[in-house]
Amino acid sequence: MTRIHLPLQIRVARRSTGEASGRERADHQKPRLSAHERLFALGTRTLADLIAPGGAEIRRDHLQLDAHYSRVLVVTGYPRTVAAGWLAPLVEELDVPLELSMHIRPLASGDMVRSLGVQIAKLESSRRVDLLAQRITDPERDIGLEDTERLRNALQRGDERVFSVSLYLLLRAATRRALDEATRRVETQLDGLMVHSRVALFEQERAFRSCLPEGWDRLLVPRNLDTSSLAIWLPLTSSSLVMERGVLYGVAAQSQSPIIIDPFDSSFLNYNLAVIAPSGSGKSYFTKLLALRHLVAGTEFLVNPEDEYRAVADAVGGMVVRLAASSPHRLNPLDLVAPEPGDTGADGDPLAHSIAIVLGRLELLLCAGAGPSGAPGVLDVYERALLDHALVQTYAEAGISADSSTHEKPAPLLAHLHSVLNQMEGDLAARLAVRLRRHIPGAGSLGAGIFAGRTNVTLDHPFVVFHIRELPRELWPLAIHLISSHVWNTARHVRRQRLLVVDEAAMLLAHPSGGTFLADVARRARKHYLGLVTIWQKVGDLTGAEHGDTILTNSEMKLLLKQSEEIIDVADARFRFTPGERRFLLGALKGEGLLFARGGRWPIKIEASPAEHRLATTNPRELVDLTEVKSDRSSPPSNGLRRRVSDANAVAEVQP
Repeated sequence: MTRIHLPLQIRVARRSTGEASGRERADHQKPRLSAHERLFALGTRTLADLIAPGGAEIRRDHLQLDAHYSRVLVVTGYPRTVAAGWLAPLVEELDVPLELSMHIRPLASGDMVRSLGVQIAKLESSRRVDLLAQRITDPERDIGLEDTERLRNALQRGDERVFSVSLYLLLRAATRRALDEATRRVETQLDGLMVHSRVALFEQERAFRSCLPEGWDRLLVPRNLDTSSLAIWLPLTSSSLVMERGVLYGVAAQSQSPIIIDPFDSSFLNYNLAVIAPSGSGKSYFTKLLALRHLVAGTEFLVNPEDEYRAVADAVGGMVVRLAASSPHRLNPLDLVAPEPGDTGADGDPLAHSIAIVLGRLELLLCAGAGPSGAPGVLDVYERALLDHALVQTYAEAGISADSSTHEKPAPLLAHLHSVLNQMEGDLAARLAVRLRRHIPGAGSLGAGIFAGRTNVTLDHPFVVFHIRELPRELWPLAIHLISSHVWNTARHVRRQRLLVVDEAAMLLAHPSGGTFLADVARRARKHYLGLVTIWQKVGDLTGAEHGDTILTNSEMKLLLKQSEEIIDVADARFRFTPGERRFLLGALKGEGLLFARGGRWPIKIEASPAEHRLATTNPRELVDLTEVKSDRSSPPSNGLRRRVSDANAVAEVQP
């Protein structure tokens, strides 16, 4: 055992005699220092004082540097065949303080060709001896001969070079027990990679110096590799996804490397994203960060229906559309839907195409809470037929027919449809008129609501939030449908990068007509530069619905945040997690999850800057603290403060 009590200083040995003599001549040319100058130099801090430990204790199989322990493992054996990035698990999967040092020294190709020629001659001679003696040939020798000949030919053509490569692993820990546990875990990982290693017994000091960034291999335990083999050795591949024009979605949970994605990249089949996680797992937090970052990248962002995005909208100069009885904003359920080119509905009739969609909206309006236990109801075939006839008559009275030139005229209102139903004979028309009456001005409690007038909501801001919390909950599905339809119409007329966020998507999916519309948007949004971001509580909301699988299948990206034991089995059946992925999702912290993108599965952690966090957080305690800080900053300074500091300093003290 050796004790070193002075600071451990690292020096690079002289490379050659000429270099040494040159340095000696330079030392002779330096002026000699006086005693006072030498004392002054000793009193100044050097690099060694800043980075070197106070002492080192060298043991048989480890080093103790101050209060920390370190150990070096030497890699001595490797598998014959490996894949690119085969050492990446050492960097990504092990939560162990690990430093991997590789020493690469090129060798002269001419010498290597001669050495390989001698080796080939030996192998050929051995094989001929076996043939003459009629012994069974050694398959390993034949494989070695084939590999040697291939390498020699590549060296002669200049396609390859030979390198002498050494690989050392430096482990660090706070205690000896933790160091032994880290060593066991690393050795287990190496065994899984078919790699042989050993602890550098009685060589820990030289091994430690070989791992320092001075480029000096003091152990010299090399392996000869050609260029191709060395290229796939480098553990530079990481579990990350980086796209040139993307925004930061998070960081890799293990390697902490950034995950940067451009959802509008041509490599994606569509621009849709499904975010699935129970309440409190960070869905809204992630979506707010996504909005802030995509706005910087020039993508328009439309959120429906959460009001908690108001702070983000205020910060970026966005618009909040408040949909309530007392709000001036209106959405007309009878607005026509402009068909896509070549998709003009039944028999080439664009009006029939619009009426089919309007019927779905009316079903959400008239059947809200009409099912058992308050569940959404549906229109029967007779009610749909009667409403279809009434709508045709209502549009005709407004001057709108199958002729597309008439579709520029203002669409009729619910009051006009109600009047037509009242004029029709029969109990069925009367019942439908009664159910519609509550939305008619002057006749029902919701007559002054958002569905009573002509649409006056414009999407002329890069960030728009639709707030529907003040609406009766039974009307939420219709509001979501109308908002999404309005965005859909705008996207088909003016093509820009847009992301439409549909929160509470399960409510719309619960209605057959709402699910049909949402699935249709998921399928066709790509053609109009629109990405659909749907937010769900659990995978069962999608897999258990008629159109849920369509939406999930047409979402090129999927983000699953922390899952619970109660819902993980359904998600597992749909996504077929590995045991490690299942454990990760069950034990994930808030803001951690699994991202499915570009054919890979990326364990991700949502990270935010302090400024982003202040806008995105919904933690009540943090919101109270932020409110108090804002209140303190906006209050005038006290008289005592004015007496203690100058007016300018006081203003700087209390102003944000």
